[in-house]
Amino acid sequence: MGSRSPDHRQTASACQRVAAPEPHSRLTSRASASVGRAYQPGAVRRPRHIRGGDSEAQRGRGDQIVNATALDGLKVLELAEGVAGPYCGRLLAAFGAEVIKVERLQVGDWTRGAEPILPDVEEPESSALFLYLNTGKKSVTLDWRCANNRSTLDGLLESADILLDSSPSGTLDGLGLGFDQLHNKYPGLIAISITDFGNSGPYRDWKSTPLVSLALGGYLYLSGDENREPLMLPGYQADYLAGLHGYLGATTALWSRDYTGEGQQVEVAVIESLAALHQFTTVMHTYSNVVRSRHGNRFEQSGVYGRYPITMLPCKDGHVSFAVSIEHQWENMCTLIGRHDMLSDPRFATFPERRQLAPEIDDILIDWMKDKTKEDIFREAAGIWAVPVAPVSDLEEVMNDSQYQSRGLWTTLDHPVAGKLTYPTLPVQMTETQPTFDRAPTLGEHNLQYLCLDRQTQR
Repeated sequence: MGSRSPDHRQTASACQRVAAPEPHSRLTSRASASVGRAYQPGAVRRPRHIRGGDSEAQRGRGDQIVNATALDGLKVLELAEGVAGPYCGRLLAAFGAEVIKVERLQVGDWTRGAEPILPDVEEPESSALFLYLNTGKKSVTLDWRCANNRSTLDGLLESADILLDSSPSGTLDGLGLGFDQLHNKYPGLIAISITDFGNSGPYRDWKSTPLVSLALGGYLYLSGDENREPLMLPGYQADYLAGLHGYLGATTALWSRDYTGEGQQVEVAVIESLAALHQFTTVMHTYSNVVRSRHGNRFEQSGVYGRYPITMLPCKDGHVSFAVSIEHQWENMCTLIGRHDMLSDPRFATFPERRQLAPEIDDILIDWMKDKTKEDIFREAAGIWAVPVAPVSDLEEVMNDSQYQSRGLWTTLDHPVAGKLTYPTLPVQMTETQPTFDRAPTLGEHNLQYLCLDRQTQR
């Protein structure tokens, strides 16, 4: 487990401490805990910032920072693997944190081998999933679970503001790295734990997958046709949601630390991220005793919750979505399609009645749209008549949409192995501290910088 001698480990640890001086925006909580220095609330967390200049962070005169990012000077040690934890780290890196990703020797994070795999790109740099999740980070290779490497890990922890982990419940405690143990040594450290089921409760030791999480979170039950089996949502939606909650917890804990001088543990469970997102589905059950079920591409049909047309229907060149949910939208839609008779027909008097007549309404709308393109329908229905209608876009259409392009949602990053690829940035525009993006690291690329070892030494 690891090939370095004790002397090398001590050197790496010392090198890390020397090479990473206390950044200007980091808290002095550890120092104040040891020497009794008074802490001034709100006086440290804000990085120095000057308006103007290019959109990328750059140095101005002297030590002044032009367009500093929101988390400039923050250091994150990412032990997490997979999707949820690294996505949290991606957000922290985008807003300026220095994220040091600790990977397994030779193979790295397991997502380095996850599909989709880029053709003709050498492993372990060929996974599009890894390249996306780890933009802007640094990579070091270290078997941090090995006791022989503990001094090196301690050297990284000593200068870290945040520890980001996704190990199964109890793993860190068993290695002497539980929050209570770390807090005694590093009182300002914020520990983010993102696991499938959390660190307590009857499921804490279980493992999950996206399919299992969606099933237990109640989303499979809602997805699919009414008389068919449930359908899975694509990709790692639950993990991305948990990573977003981890980022929210991390930034909130940083704000708290500014006032208390103390770090804390932030715990996120993937399954709870799903269950908490149900919104009105939960209210329907608790308030009206209605259990939502699958209705294909149509909205709920139970009682007062029935609304129609809220659905997706075919047109000449694809599909469009309708979301008619209030009376004036219904009136405008009937006028749009030239069916004023439906406004006086008692069968269509209320939304619940219209929901029961969904097949008939579908036929009417499909007949009206059969010779129209989805763009034409969108422009006329939404643009002129204020009927909530939108084209159902495929990914190519999304990436070429002038709205996204005009706001800079996509960026091109040049990776030394994978080459130039287009990535989504973040749906956040900030006037003072705009998030920035850089390519994902190659495996162990920053060993020399943080461990005083090159990649070959670690292999």
